[in-house]
Amino acid sequence: MLAPASVSDYRLLAKRKLPRLLFDYLDGGAFSEQTLADNRRAFGQWCFRQRVMTDVSQVDTTTELLGAAASLPLVMAPMGLSGMLAKRGEAQAAKAGANAGIPFCLSTVGICSVEEVAREAPGAN
Repeated sequence: MLAPASVSDYRLLAKRKLPRLLFDYLDGGAFSEQTLADNRRAFGQWCFRQRVMTDVSQVDTTTELLGAAASLPLVMAPMGLSGMLAKRGEAQAAKAGANAGIPFCLSTVGICSVEEVAREAPGAN
């Protein structure tokens, strides 16, 4: 089997490996899924252009988000019940984000407490 190379590949892999209830939770949206459809449509308007033979040795992706430094212009969005995906899911995600210099946003329906997440990602905003 080839390694996943796109978001669609990862989705298909997850669909094959996860229990249906968990896959449907991750893959779906709330209520009528209108926001999910709107987000997909908006993202679909972007066209990424491949560039080859380009020197990327001096690329700097750092930025400032809400007054704090970040290694990429990204924030790890909140996802409720991350503990269904991994033991202490929110704490693991916050730690990974802190190690990579990417902010993490804790869901109001997280499994881990704010205090546990803060212990795992010291110094993170």
